[in-house]
Amino acid sequence: MPSAVIFRLVALLLGMTGVWSVRNSGGTARRRSWLPLAVASICCAILASFAIAAVGEGEAPAEPFHDSSGSAAAPPSRSEKQADAKPSGANSADKPAPRKLTAPKNWPPGHPLPNVASNCVACHLTAGRELTAAVEHFVRSVHDLNGLTCYDCHGGNRDDDARAHEEDFDFIGTKLSAHLKTCSECHDGEAERLAAGPHHWDFSKRINTQYPTCVDCHGNHDIGNPPAEFKLTDMCLDCHHKLDKDYPRIASVVKHGDQLAAVLRDVQKRNIALDDPVPEAFREPLAKLRTDTMNVMHGAKEIPAEKARDLNDRADKIRTGLANWLKSTN
Repeated sequence: MPSAVIFRLVALLLGMTGVWSVRNSGGTARRRSWLPLAVASICCAILASFAIAAVGEGEAPAEPFHDSSGSAAAPPSRSEKQADAKPSGANSADKPAPRKLTAPKNWPPGHPLPNVASNCVACHLTAGRELTAAVEHFVRSVHDLNGLTCYDCHGGNRDDDARAHEEDFDFIGTKLSAHLKTCSECHDGEAERLAAGPHHWDFSKRINTQYPTCVDCHGNHDIGNPPAEFKLTDMCLDCHHKLDKDYPRIASVVKHGDQLAAVLRDVQKRNIALDDPVPEAFREPLAKLRTDTMNVMHGAKEIPAEKARDLNDRADKIRTGLANWLKSTN
């Protein structure tokens, strides 16, 4: 029960008790003995009415968030909350002004900088070691290609560097359960399919190494552009030691996907300086294949032979086309 309601009930009860006592007590002496209590009760009710307003202001509304038109709407996003807060030094525009990015001395030759010049990137570029490595890996990842940057996943103040890591701006750092929640907020369909399958675990309760997380299979900063040593087959084999025998059709899809990923890596290295390293002719079929394959993998169940054959044929077609493109551009 809200505290404002409790204040009202207590004040009302005291006031009614005092008044009733005055009216029903016999004799002048007894009425006089109850009179101070009645006056005090009425004063308490008046004071409580002032306190109600102050208490009510701090309580969250019970009804859903509504926009200015009165219709139901989603709660304010992290960016909208930052715009409302407008901390010292914050920009008034919807998006922060781009920062000047300077590559460190040990930056790989020819390696571009991220597409979004955020304050996070500007700082981490010169922070050194794993803090700078994260930026290097993020370049031309699927999130970089789609105009996202550090604070879209990690939170934090995107305008005021001195307050970049404050919780008031939803900074979650590297907390795993918080990041998995962030993944599911953007990729809600994928999260629902995963939750319906045998790979699901609620990591907000506790860590359980018997279940995979989003970053185990997709990576974190390098999503869509994994390192050369990564193979999804190895991830599956960590738990499913007889993958080929127990799930032969899923195993074949994973194998063909790894073969395609190896060629994609070479293409991305060749075109790393471009805004999108994948040649335009392959982008749409590749995106569709990835979506259809993820729907199968998130379900984590054996699939019909016809479905596996279709995914494998499409993966081979794209892989062959990309391999031919590499040869033609040598």
